[in-house]
Amino acid sequence: MICLKGRAVVYGEVWYDEELPRNPGVDIVLYRQREAPIADARTTPFLTMVTDLSAEADAIAEKFGKDCRYKIRRAETKDGLRMEFITDPESRLDEFRTFFDAFARQKSFWPCDHQWLLAACKVRQLVLTSASQNGAALVWHAYLTSGKAAWLQYTGSCFRNKENDYRALVGRANRWLHWREMLQFKEMGIKRYDWGGLFEDESTSENAGINKFKKDFGGQQVRTYDCTLPVTIRGRLWLPLRDAWRRRNSARPAAGR
Repeated sequence: MICLKGRAVVYGEVWYDEELPRNPGVDIVLYRQREAPIADARTTPFLTMVTDLSAEADAIAEKFGKDCRYKIRRAETKDGLRMEFITDPESRLDEFRTFFDAFARQKSFWPCDHQWLLAACKVRQLVLTSASQNGAALVWHAYLTSGKAAWLQYTGSCFRNKENDYRALVGRANRWLHWREMLQFKEMGIKRYDWGGLFEDESTSENAGINKFKKDFGGQQVRTYDCTLPVTIRGRLWLPLRDAWRRRNSARPAAGR
């Protein structure tokens, strides 16, 4: 379980089929990626995509799109890439954070959650990976592992304002890194490679493009549920206050409007 300190309560993240400890020491439990809703919990349906790593490697790759397989082969044979697969990543968190936050600024995304990364690291559920060429990082990924599942939490690559050839190289490196991760996770006994969600609304080119990239790896779309359940009096009192605060802040007009 990943423990996170909030403003007034302690949250505990429990992933997939992980069981809640007998004395968790938290106020609110966040059940992530459950197969079915939990009774009496606040439930949010979630659409994701999963690659089954229990199949043979050739069978997994056979489901990739033709263009995807070509780019992975080219990256493997011609681009001179190097992968790092870091299962004890605490000493590399600052490096990852600097890279990802630069990417997030380019894309107007939220920066990574450093508290979450540290908490996941503490319970040895965080894996960082990177693809580099000639010592320069092209792509970083961050995964949450739980039991026989790996969840893609963050992916970042910096190629804005770069030449087309460089952008194409980064795209190949990203696909190659996903494939090499699948093989490494498979060796570790991981069966479920979870792509970290799909956008249900593809009305923007950004959302449609991200979904297309993930679907090109031939996984299966799966409906899961995120459930929030208070387990102490403090947690039960805090949740409605938190929700009211969030509604009030989301309703405020942007500055200058």
